[in-house]
Amino acid sequence: EPPSPKPADSGLKLLKTVSKFIGDESIVLGDKNIAEKGSSVEKYFDAWNRRDMLDAVSNFADDCVIRDSQFEKGFEGKEEFERHLLIVEECLPNTFNFVIDDIALTSNNAGVSWHVENGGDALSFTRGASFYEVDKLGLISKGIEIPEKAPPKNGLINTISSKFQKEPIRCVPVAIWAAYMYILFFSEGILPGVNALQLEQRTWEEVRDLSLNFFLVSPILNLPFSPVVHPMLEGVFNLLLAWAAMFAGFLSDERKNKPNLLPLGLMLVGMQFLTSGFLLPYLFTRSVEKEHLVYKEDIDGELQAKVGEWKPLGPFLATVGSYSIIWAFIGRPEFGEFDERCSSFIDLLSIDRVGSSFLVDLAIFAVFQSWFIDDDLKRRGVPSGDEMLLRNIGKVIPFFGLAYYLSFRPTLPSRD
Repeated sequence: EPPSPKPADSGLKLLKTVSKFIGDESIVLGDKNIAEKGSSVEKYFDAWNRRDMLDAVSNFADDCVIRDSQFEKGFEGKEEFERHLLIVEECLPNTFNFVIDDIALTSNNAGVSWHVENGGDALSFTRGASFYEVDKLGLISKGIEIPEKAPPKNGLINTISSKFQKEPIRCVPVAIWAAYMYILFFSEGILPGVNALQLEQRTWEEVRDLSLNFFLVSPILNLPFSPVVHPMLEGVFNLLLAWAAMFAGFLSDERKNKPNLLPLGLMLVGMQFLTSGFLLPYLFTRSVEKEHLVYKEDIDGELQAKVGEWKPLGPFLATVGSYSIIWAFIGRPEFGEFDERCSSFIDLLSIDRVGSSFLVDLAIFAVFQSWFIDDDLKRRGVPSGDEMLLRNIGKVIPFFGLAYYLSFRPTLPSRD
């Protein structure tokens, strides 16, 4: 058993063959009658290899306790163990199968030796043994799984790598994210102003002032602490934050049976501070959508379910965005008419990296808002060829098209 600290998820993510075939053949099951009868243990392995995790956990008691020696704590209850299995499924390629080498059964116990194969070839350092207790209904009530100790692995890197192998299009957001972070924080001369790591006092004062005028509440109410900021910069900033908040309409992508490597809820909070710096990593690490119908109760978290399926979300944020655009052109009359304020805004951007990056963020949001639409309609039971007008409006029209989509898309059904 691995010593503490346990390798945990890194022990799951065996994504590449580390050596050639081990060399020995699988032992035939000890009792043919067992295979024909189909014990809960064998059904569990069979369902796992079919990637049917619902069928797999159906072989476990509701109050089961399963321990994996690579984790500090066991998994208590069927629901928690199912979540673990879904994470494992996401980490391993579809060509990986668990092969039973031998099995011993009694009326209430089972012992299994197994190994992992990739497309029929056994992988080194992937053997293991599992021991289970079975209740009177034939369901697994307790278990411990002990995989063979393996050399150190780059688990997180391999997990992400497997996603790129399945969907090479993920290379697009990762390339843009790498360029975005380099240009914003490290480069000199690509965007105006000094890089963000210079910690220029003017930059941080600007960020503070824009934050105090969040959604233009302070200047509209003429609050005494509201700082004076260029209205076009305020307009761009608040339009961007309204757009970032609009992605909360896709919180149904975060569910107990579909955990993402980077939870969307946390990414939405981060997007209020570093917009594309959080949006893009979420896009290239999120798990694949497999469900064709999702219920409101499936969304991970009651608050997230309410926010994600709140019908006024689109109209409310569209109103904020519209007012931000109007404010940019007519707010703070002391900044002059259109030509004068545009000229002063361009002069500001010529020395302002943060303000310039907001324009880059708007372009990135316009490109990638379409990535959410198809999967969202799929979760709502809409076939790929249906709702084409709604689908295209949400994909093609920046910001307002997304607001329209959130307002008129089908609602998720409820089990109640």
